[in-house]
Amino acid sequence: MKILRLHLHLWMAVSLAGQSAVAALHFDVPLASLTHHNTSAYDAYNQASFPANFGTATWINPDGETMRVDPGKMDESLNPVTPGHVSQMDVHTLIPSRPDLRWFAHATPWFGSSHINIGLNNNSSRYVAAMITDMKNRGFNGVIIDWYGRGSWEDDVTLKVQSYLAGLANNVFTYIIMLDHGVHGGRSLANLQAQIEYCQRQYFNDPNYEREPLTNGLPILMFFGMRNSIGASAMSSLKARTGGRMIWVEQGARYLSESWEDECFAWAGNFTRGVNSNDPFNLAAVTNIFPALRESGKKAFGAMCAHFNGTLTRSVRWSKGKYLPSGNGLCEVERAAAINCTIPPNMTRMQWVTWNDWEEGSEVEAGIENGFSLRGKIEPPNRVSWTPISGDERTIDHYEIYASSNGVTAAFLGSAPASEHQMDLSGFHFAPGKYLLYVDAVGKPCIRDHLGPPIPYGAWSR
Repeated sequence: MKILRLHLHLWMAVSLAGQSAVAALHFDVPLASLTHHNTSAYDAYNQASFPANFGTATWINPDGETMRVDPGKMDESLNPVTPGHVSQMDVHTLIPSRPDLRWFAHATPWFGSSHINIGLNNNSSRYVAAMITDMKNRGFNGVIIDWYGRGSWEDDVTLKVQSYLAGLANNVFTYIIMLDHGVHGGRSLANLQAQIEYCQRQYFNDPNYEREPLTNGLPILMFFGMRNSIGASAMSSLKARTGGRMIWVEQGARYLSESWEDECFAWAGNFTRGVNSNDPFNLAAVTNIFPALRESGKKAFGAMCAHFNGTLTRSVRWSKGKYLPSGNGLCEVERAAAINCTIPPNMTRMQWVTWNDWEEGSEVEAGIENGFSLRGKIEPPNRVSWTPISGDERTIDHYEIYASSNGVTAAFLGSAPASEHQMDLSGFHFAPGKYLLYVDAVGKPCIRDHLGPPIPYGAWSR
């Protein structure tokens, strides 16, 4: 696992035959690194800085059903006020039956243009670098950029993505353009043709652009809502007018019978008129395209969506009532399990849906809150144990245990699976003195990590 590779700060000194191995400790892990902010989100987005975006209730049904919100903890769309430390477990682990899947984060780099001001500017080289670094840390293979045309704010961001990736040695992270039906200049065939021809010149020959097949195939172009705006015949004509040498991908499997439709993608599967209590995470919507996809034989993008709330938008005419509860991380866990059991072989990519109309300013997720906490203690003769006291352990990937002598830097002692709640300390060489032990509950991908309170521990000479 990546976290273990990053934090493997101990070595085993094996003694002469007949004696036990002793672990020497290296106190070189900053404790602050276990709780630092997710760098892809804006850590100044809070009630004090932007009070208009925080309230005591949020709409989850267009007919007026609301639920209470603690404005000191989250905004009106139920996103955490301050981005917390986010698990860097590889997203590929969510679908263990398909380690070959290529995972893409859906990015909506709108902030600073036409959306609610939260003080964040996505259109900067610094933000692009932080965003891509964060995505790579979580195991994503690439990013899908919701794109509004040449010269748009989103195009500026895409150009910065292109430039940043070009500067990375041995880069394997890629990007895809998703042409939005709100494209600048309108939806005439002439304008859409010009926009696609610009992409052909500017992006499609880029070695870092995603292709099908990956190494020497055609560039992938995705569309959001375009067919509903211009119609099927216009889409067919548009592909012919732009040369056809692209992989066209639209939402849903119902168009796969058309010869010019190459692939499809799934979407959020959120509720629009209140939550179904019998299926609170709308699992029925997650796999409903799988039968048609298998029958078509064409490739597709699946979708992972861990929560959704369209309340906090500049205009809520279209978004109010679009809601999917996070279940403190269980939405992600249960949706991943449903996909893992039934995923068809021709679903080759997975898109992480993040539709940032709720204006919290993150790409991917600022960190799905699981409400997890634990309490630890020392048990004789020399064992540390811990007990979960809130949250659901199904959202935890594993535990990591650290020791610190100064409350600033720590030594990594090891890890334990989520089903275990103890570690024997007798195999470590602690110099005599007082220590603080910490148990870090590492969340499943994109779920927050939570560090337990310090556990006093006294070591003595042996």
